[in-house]
Amino acid sequence: MDSSHIQTSDGVSIRFLGHNCFVIDDGSTCVITDPWFSNSGAFLGSWFQYPPNQHLAAEVRHLLTVREALIFVSHEHSDHFDEEFLSGLPAGTSVCTARYDDRYLADRLRSMELSVIEVEDGDSVTLGSARVTIFKVESGIARDSAALIEMGEVRFLDQNDCKMFDRLDVVPRPVTHYAVQFSGASWYPACYDLPQSERVRRARDLTANKVRNVGAALRELTPAVYLPSAGPVVFPFLPEDFDADPAATTFIHQPTLAEQLSSPEATRVAYLRPGEVLSEDVGSEPILPPSRADIEAYASRVFDLWSTFDDQLDRAQLLREVEARLELMVGHDLGEPPLIEFVWGDARADRLLIDLSAGSARFGESAPDGVEVTIIRAAERYFQLLASVDRWQEVVHSFRARVSRRPDVFNNAVNLFLYSDKETLAASLRGVASDRFEVTLEGRRYQLDRRCPHQGADLSHGVMEDGCVVCPRHGWRFDLSDGGRDARSGTTVNAVEVEPPTRQ
Repeated sequence: MDSSHIQTSDGVSIRFLGHNCFVIDDGSTCVITDPWFSNSGAFLGSWFQYPPNQHLAAEVRHLLTVREALIFVSHEHSDHFDEEFLSGLPAGTSVCTARYDDRYLADRLRSMELSVIEVEDGDSVTLGSARVTIFKVESGIARDSAALIEMGEVRFLDQNDCKMFDRLDVVPRPVTHYAVQFSGASWYPACYDLPQSERVRRARDLTANKVRNVGAALRELTPAVYLPSAGPVVFPFLPEDFDADPAATTFIHQPTLAEQLSSPEATRVAYLRPGEVLSEDVGSEPILPPSRADIEAYASRVFDLWSTFDDQLDRAQLLREVEARLELMVGHDLGEPPLIEFVWGDARADRLLIDLSAGSARFGESAPDGVEVTIIRAAERYFQLLASVDRWQEVVHSFRARVSRRPDVFNNAVNLFLYSDKETLAASLRGVASDRFEVTLEGRRYQLDRRCPHQGADLSHGVMEDGCVVCPRHGWRFDLSDGGRDARSGTTVNAVEVEPPTRQ
């Protein structure tokens, strides 16, 4: 990686190294974003980089020896926070991240003897010729950050999968280059027991919302170049039927983005392959999705980490972990959440019934008929990992479970129980304080809560569609004619019509 890679008129190059890893480099200073090169993937060996980029890790290690370098780690998800790679870097390597209330990421980085720079939301750090400004989202289960990287004439906004579409107005202009996720990253609806046609419909709606958010961001930021990134990934060790029908998941590939994206004429979309430097000569064609043969070949070249974990469940250990979480939920208003069942076999004893309202968990019981319940079915290995790992999100994001809901309605308390970490569960349950704002629909004025009950997005930055205020992050639709209720989750933003003043 020498001066021959410099492409821009002021000597700054942008090189893509796969997934969300970019190198912004002027020959003396470089900033490296979210390096992920692990040969064992992410989320306990479930997600893998596509196209493969593991061969580029050595180039980054070399770059650290010849540049004044800063690594930006956006958040703790293991497709962005690659502990295998980072732990092998020289002690004292400079790494910056947002200053999160949750200390997990910073503590883990410091345990690797890296020089950790924590940056408050909206503040900057300078190293050599680079200035990096951090924008943080920390609400509910969401902890993520974006970085505006300034070097020479380049002003590169790396949003990765940070859901800050509702606050792009805080980013200083201009933005010359923009990288943001376009593909999904959720177990819904792919892991849910739904009719195939319904799974396809819901995946299509979620994908459309994601692409719409990207298009709206491009129109707001008007960058010269958009660089699709942070996905998609592939799943070489998951059952083949997980993504046998790509239309039933939200992990879309670049051709779908190219078909659906509405972007400004002045913005070029550059589809870079791992190792390519941005120039006028590369990135014109989307990367095609892999075939089943490609996936099988990939599996033969990487490490199946999942198969190495203990496949015998320690029930007492699982119960202790569940009860510790239940204790953290005591005293919080959970509403009337459904029961939760963990199921790992066919025998009656192969299940754990969890009652969030009562704060109890019992083996060998099932939810009575007619009672609302969310059922998680997986192998013993899955639940043993829940009993033993630091962060449950790592297990949930493995996509190694099947989920069914009776009725099929989202519940935030269940979501927080399954996704939150013990260190953040209580804070997540407290939610985000919400003031009120006003919208006008067909000449009628409504007041509603400003913050989305899902993850605290600012709904004043949402769009109006078919009588609904649509959340700018995840597309929840709050129907003004129904008191601001989102039909899928049953949550509400308490919309009320404002009566016009009475004429005297």
